[in-house]
Amino acid sequence: MAEGRETDAVAERSVELAYRPTVGDLASALRARARSTGAGRFQRVVLAWTLAITTVGALLSAAGPGHRDTPGPLYAGVVAFVAFMTAVPWLKARRLHRLAERQGDIRCSVDGTGLRLTTAHSSARHDWHLYARYAETPELFVLLSADRSAVGFVVLPKRAVADPEEVDRLRAVLDRRLVRADDAVASGSPRSRRGAVGRGTGSAGLLLLGLLLYFLASAAVQQAADPDRFPGIQHNTAPVSAVMLALGTLAVVGAGWLVRRMRTMRLVTAALAAVVLLAGVAALYRVGPMLHCWGSARIAQGPEGAYVCYDS
Repeated sequence: MAEGRETDAVAERSVELAYRPTVGDLASALRARARSTGAGRFQRVVLAWTLAITTVGALLSAAGPGHRDTPGPLYAGVVAFVAFMTAVPWLKARRLHRLAERQGDIRCSVDGTGLRLTTAHSSARHDWHLYARYAETPELFVLLSADRSAVGFVVLPKRAVADPEEVDRLRAVLDRRLVRADDAVASGSPRSRRGAVGRGTGSAGLLLLGLLLYFLASAAVQQAADPDRFPGIQHNTAPVSAVMLALGTLAVVGAGWLVRRMRTMRLVTAALAAVVLLAGVAALYRVGPMLHCWGSARIAQGPEGAYVCYDS
């Protein structure tokens, strides 16, 4: 009995942390929060689409002899915008760090009832009901408040414990009291099933999009590739085909990324992606020999099968 009580006492013993937050800690915490909230995920999708559309526009503008008219300042502005939005967590972290520096070193005690934060100027007790979930990164734990946007958060660096084994004990305490951000949507719940269906449908749609782009890439150079049916000098559409090939490959990669955590769908998607990529290889086999004429306006296939470039 005495041994059992001693074991329970050890299990309830608090985990002690002592640290001073760094800009890197706060930036990592903000990124972890963004990955765990709908608003943060939406922002990442918008940034990804903005960069993708800008890249496509730049490639299409550069395809052919009119590449000198490419609106470089516009694309540079979009890239600068994406870079700025990507740097927002770091900029916010610097502002938060200035506030944290005024508090000095932080001592935190975490146990089954909550956590107590103590600095040179203040002391606060936080019960577990204030937090709904937590996120973990290689360097720290981030406790997220119960509201949907997770406005409040607490950073617990792993380096702050005296013994590396205490990291596992701290994780165990958090697992008993909170939900991991990655597991916030319970497996088998209606929301989880809807998400799985959505990812599966999106993956299939991206595979079809990739196949369509490969077909269009091949069809775009049909006239130049078939001089028997279309004799003479043809418009050089090889650069446009190359862009379509690149976009088709991105679509196939995106299809795999959507189902990366769904074992069965991942295997099915991999098999279908292999078939789609074969179509891409066939299209590349047709388009590849023309790409040395990237900046030329017209192109023609010579008697020996090689392509001749014409600037006008």
